[in-house]
Amino acid sequence: MKKDKARVQTDKKLASMGKQIGNIYSGDSELKSVQSKYYKYMKMVQERTESAYKAFIEESDREVRLELKKAYMDAVRALTIESKEYNALIEKVTRTLADVNQRALDVVNDGISEVYAINYNQVADVCKEAGIEVVE
Repeated sequence: MKKDKARVQTDKKLASMGKQIGNIYSGDSELKSVQSKYYKYMKMVQERTESAYKAFIEESDREVRLELKKAYMDAVRALTIESKEYNALIEKVTRTLADVNQRALDVVNDGISEVYAINYNQVADVCKEAGIEVVE
């Protein structure tokens, strides 16, 4: 099926917007930095709690297993939600993502009216050709 003029123009505009948004996320050095710090921190959590996790997983006695599960969960909790370092990192991740997301949203907001206009004009032309009055 041959694409109409509006689809071709819309596809071009949307592709351009998609590329701009991709560049915002992939090119933001602050986002890369904070992601790297987050992944390193979570790797540290995994390494520090690995033995507790293995002990819990490998235990066959139900009662002991429940105690080991609690010990593992306590260790993870202490290194994450109860940790000032972790909470500061999460705050930084949140602020950075909010900033990057806002820039991506600005691209959408700046470009979407053009996409709507292209499609509206195409529909208006088709309606006019069919003898249907278009009220603007």
